[in-house]
Amino acid sequence: MKSVRTGKVDWTGDNPFIYMKTDPEGDWTSLSVYFRIAASDYGRGEAIIVLENPYELEDNSAVRVCLTDNLELARYLVKDFLSNFALFRKAVSLENMEYIDDATFKTEADSPKQHIESAYSASKDMTVNLIWNGLNEPFAVALPPAETQTGKHEMFCVFQAATSAQVEVNGKAIEGQPIERDFLDRRAMSAALASSESWVQMS
Repeated sequence: MKSVRTGKVDWTGDNPFIYMKTDPEGDWTSLSVYFRIAASDYGRGEAIIVLENPYELEDNSAVRVCLTDNLELARYLVKDFLSNFALFRKAVSLENMEYIDDATFKTEADSPKQHIESAYSASKDMTVNLIWNGLNEPFAVALPPAETQTGKHEMFCVFQAATSAQVEVNGKAIEGQPIERDFLDRRAMSAALASSESWVQMS
């Protein structure tokens, strides 16, 4: 195993997620992710994305927003990465997601009890909170390209699954809850912190 990777690092940072269902046997009813990027070709930046009813193109009642402080970076992450992630490949709602680029961000951490990532937009008077509760022990992965979502990057990350999670928009929790699923080499809830995540091109 090579100690030094010579491929280009497309981005490195954190990318925790909360995927929820209202019916454990049904389809995903909301997909939410947070990006805190430490380095990329588009600089540093943060973004919170919330997609309700992600697999239906038209739904005027659904929240479909990306709050960010770096619009170019956010669009790049959605186009080149998020749209390739398994649960987002058929998420047609990405096509009409609203980008809001004046967001400010806050982190509240009381590990392992709770972790909260928040974004606020003054122009929309909107606050989004992603909340992870009861964090389990962290574990590290190093995935070869054949096992990553893009198929052309190595991916390195430390995951910490939650026992429960919720997403709040302006103080109101959106419907659904995480479910237990197969995740890498174990069973885990579909909500986890993902820290020190790095995507490295094949060299």
